[in-house]
Amino acid sequence: MEISLVPLSQSRENTDLALSWALNLWGDHFPNYSPKDWVDFYSNSAQSNYESWIGEGQELVYIAKRGERVVGTIGLVDFDELEEFRHLTPWVAAFIVSPDMRGKGIGTHILTLLEEKARSLGIRVLHLWTEDQSAFYRKRGYHLLSATKLGSLDIDIMQKELYNN
Repeated sequence: MEISLVPLSQSRENTDLALSWALNLWGDHFPNYSPKDWVDFYSNSAQSNYESWIGEGQELVYIAKRGERVVGTIGLVDFDELEEFRHLTPWVAAFIVSPDMRGKGIGTHILTLLEEKARSLGIRVLHLWTEDQSAFYRKRGYHLLSATKLGSLDIDIMQKELYNN
């Protein structure tokens, strides 16, 4: 069955599920990002304009559905908490595959759909950071820009040029 990305603004009934996944994975695990910040993030995303990429301050979250079943979420955001990398935009964020669907290729499919969406919005490069999934992203065409710290977390900053595929 095909997977589709539905803007959170058109799937608000799934906000609580997406939020609960984010809080379970990250909660207050990230420096300078509290559970309230996660609530605000999903609330803002539900109000966003998904028709065009304006950049500054924009936060888009997509609900990944396989039929009627929610199998994941993924975001496209202007800025993702790393002040020294503010000049890089946009960022893949809040990428979560339903715990019972991991290891089945769902994540690859969701990421590919987001990349296609980004291309359709005129975006030429995507950035992301990860604590422990660098190999996953490298296999999908992302390359390492920098290894750095976010508070006490060791993270990799990665990038993919979308028009060189």
